[in-house]
Amino acid sequence: MKRLIENEEGVSVIIEYILISLICVGFFMIITINSDAVFLDTPNDVVMEREMSDVGNMMSTMITDMYLILPDNGYIDTEYRIPAKAGRETYIIDADVAFTDQIIEVISPSSGKKVRVTIGGIATTMPINGTASSSSTNHKISYESRK
Repeated sequence: MKRLIENEEGVSVIIEYILISLICVGFFMIITINSDAVFLDTPNDVVMEREMSDVGNMMSTMITDMYLILPDNGYIDTEYRIPAKAGRETYIIDADVAFTDQIIEVISPSSGKKVRVTIGGIATTMPINGTASSSSTNHKISYESRK
């Protein structure tokens, strides 16, 4: 038995090279197949969520600022700009649910991702509703309190 363990006649440098090469090629194939999810999709999801959150916070701040300077009897009209895309996708700002939940939703129709941002208690005294799409060019918030 000892002679069988010490016998190295069957070991070949070529076989070793082929085995190590196959293992390395298999490892790199697995890395390549999964690299799209690791290096592209995950960072895009993080960027998209943060950009959508930033847009929602911007809208909440803008509505709060308008609420603070509202005249008792008058009209305010504010135009604003938002990025055309969050990550690689367009999005919709939905304030229709703000009347009951006091939130603004920023939704991506293509991926279904949704970010909710609070307004700060304004919706109980001033009804807020409307929808804006990032693909449109003109965005406006209006308030009228003429008695």
